[in-house]
Amino acid sequence: MSRNKFINIDDVEISYKTVGKGIPIVFLHGWSVDHSIWENQFEKIGWLQKRNFQRIYFDLPGMGKSITNHRIHNSDDMLAVISRFIDRMVQGKHFLLAGESYGGYLARGLLLTREGQIDGLMLLCPLIFPGYRTGSHSEHIVLEKDKKFMDSLSREEKAGYQDLSVVQTKSTYRDYLRDIHVAVAKGNETFLKSELDGSFTEDINKNPFIFKKPALILAGRQDTEVGFRDQYDICKDFPRASLFIVDKAGHNLQIEQQKVFRAAAVEWLERVMQNNREPRFV
Repeated sequence: MSRNKFINIDDVEISYKTVGKGIPIVFLHGWSVDHSIWENQFEKIGWLQKRNFQRIYFDLPGMGKSITNHRIHNSDDMLAVISRFIDRMVQGKHFLLAGESYGGYLARGLLLTREGQIDGLMLLCPLIFPGYRTGSHSEHIVLEKDKKFMDSLSREEKAGYQDLSVVQTKSTYRDYLRDIHVAVAKGNETFLKSELDGSFTEDINKNPFIFKKPALILAGRQDTEVGFRDQYDICKDFPRASLFIVDKAGHNLQIEQQKVFRAAAVEWLERVMQNNREPRFV
């Protein structure tokens, strides 16, 4: 597996890595995490290893190891940098797009200008309305708990994980620490706290874009951050979308329901491949 590299886009030092060769898949992660939330689960899909897909993982500006230029103030600014990064990575080729949480919100914004170049879309627990818990989120409930293990953790160790997790076990805690519990890189200390407004200047929900290519929407039934009802509502904008509202899954669905996550991702990629083989009629 390749190591992280850096590329300068508009004075933003973007940390990224690529895995495999073939059709590019660009992954957008959520607020305050990094590309690991995608890579560490997606690369466990054995089906991928014999298929021609190039996975492009990167840290959003001001998150993970990517250092912001402190001129990014909203999602329009964020998307401008992401778009330039994609241009450098895919070199004019068609690509697939995957967005998680805030990355899902950004992905929908990218459709407005890149529809002709994007051959498939995957949304994982996507944010629909910008802001903290502004949509129809679910109440927190724990459906599986390893009490002995949880009691062995200190209050500090439980912080963040306990309030977000539907499945509280040793394995989900391990994945949480590895994929989600991300430290703030030097130079980004104030970015998410006081510099970035996550909204677009124009509400993408008021004038939704109809995306007619294979799509996948994965939503956690017990998601306390973005819920599942708003994801159901936007399905009308994606006539080729499969929607999975997954029980026993919160905002970290890819950790709590790994088998469903992997199977759904493969099914989506198969639909994309089939769609690309079919003749086009104008």
